[in-house]
Amino acid sequence: MRSALARPVSLRHRLPSTMLLFVDTEFADVHARELVSLALVSADGAFEFYAERDPLPASPTDFVRSVVYPRLDRGVRALPDEQFTPQLQNFLAHVKAASPTGRILVAYDFTADVHLLDFTLDGFKSPQEPTPPLYEVFDLSRLGGDYALLVDDIFEKQPEARARRHHALTDARVNRDAYRILVKLLGRQPAHTPDQCDDVPDQTP
Repeated sequence: MRSALARPVSLRHRLPSTMLLFVDTEFADVHARELVSLALVSADGAFEFYAERDPLPASPTDFVRSVVYPRLDRGVRALPDEQFTPQLQNFLAHVKAASPTGRILVAYDFTADVHLLDFTLDGFKSPQEPTPPLYEVFDLSRLGGDYALLVDDIFEKQPEARARRHHALTDARVNRDAYRILVKLLGRQPAHTPDQCDDVPDQTP
């Protein structure tokens, strides 16, 4: 397990110098086990990671085949698993080195995003031995209805983003932007103490 999902942190207690990343994934199956693409963007916009699997899962749902796959970038973004994992690991190592505290907080709006992030970091397989957490996590949905409304408002007001919804990088950027708007509206970090989350389940298909 790469994330400290069993002990999420509160944004009330987050140090300003902790690196905040927003994660989003697209997946091919109803169980959220077959990764299609993964994006990570930093709160300040300085760091971004985006990659797609190559080859793509062969049996996606109808929605994924008709909506998600046509939005993919492919080209240099399409990586075989043996390249995807080390590039993601290198990205997180770079972000961690740039964090003044050496800490990373990953914000997500769907638990499967963290499951798939962990699974990808472990080479698309379940680790044989426990792995040390690389980051802590925060559930964006716990910010409440105002945050969710801001996400919808951004998609409504930005036709280009709306046309690219269900593209992992677009969705991660919108989540980041909604968070930044909420912080500006509140004039402070959103105060929240999340409940304990469940451990990350086995992601073996």
